[in-house]
Amino acid sequence: MALDYEIDNKLKSLAAVIDEHGEWLGRATKRIFFAAKYKGQDKLPVPIRFQEWSREAEDYDFIDPVTLQDLKKMYEELHITATGLADKAMYTEDDVTYEEYDHFVSLYESFIQKLRRLEYDCALSDSGMDVDTGLRSPKAMELDITRELERRARRGNPFTLVLARINNYDELRSMMEIEQNKDVLQKVGKLIKKCIRSFDDAYRSSEGEFIMSLKHSEAAGGTAAVNRLRRFLMDEDIVIKKGNEEIPLTMSYCVAEPVPGDTLEDLLENMRYDLDKWDGGDTALEYHEQSPLSRYIDEKN
Repeated sequence: MALDYEIDNKLKSLAAVIDEHGEWLGRATKRIFFAAKYKGQDKLPVPIRFQEWSREAEDYDFIDPVTLQDLKKMYEELHITATGLADKAMYTEDDVTYEEYDHFVSLYESFIQKLRRLEYDCALSDSGMDVDTGLRSPKAMELDITRELERRARRGNPFTLVLARINNYDELRSMMEIEQNKDVLQKVGKLIKKCIRSFDDAYRSSEGEFIMSLKHSEAAGGTAAVNRLRRFLMDEDIVIKKGNEEIPLTMSYCVAEPVPGDTLEDLLENMRYDLDKWDGGDTALEYHEQSPLSRYIDEKN
């Protein structure tokens, strides 16, 4: 119920931004084409709901910071353009040209289209899906794997986690446009889905990082999934291009078989730590449970 209420509020907030801009478009158009009626009045007002929404959206999981920043830039360009056209019509003797008005309308339609897409993404996030990869979301991962850990503790049912990470993801992402980055993530998500069985789960756990949860499987099953993903990546041959530069996409992996008493937070922290100790490349590790004392001794040595 709490999650439904949260999503409902996010959708209502976004719908209010879209509705306000629909009303604003009518006011802007009247000022452009019937400027004489608005002589001496204040300048075209700028809708404020988007600014309020964008501050809230910084904490939303269905929109990444780069997309949000691009949307803010589009909002600014839209309103600078609209104000310029309204001022031209109201305060000068020049007519607004068809090309100028067509550019303004195209900006408006693109802006609203992106907001509509975010409505869809918001609704999809409620289902536990990550909108960029088609895998399950970090929130869903926390609930699902915590449930598996509890089942492991009660019944002794084994399962295995595989952490798969795109090497040098931050660097690669800086080379890509937003849509290219989404395309790469979508391709990786599809390959990961091919690696698991129908009753297994896969998640996007963070930027450039993915988790496979293999039910009723020991560590050997995780290693087999890693080998499948390696093979699929070789066949797909994903290359990131920027100018004349081409960088092949590679991934590193860590396999862990949780034991009773493990927590998801500790497992992820230790798997990431073990993987961070390597320099990247096509690395595959098997994480074995260690006590805090053993881990401390190993680090000192």
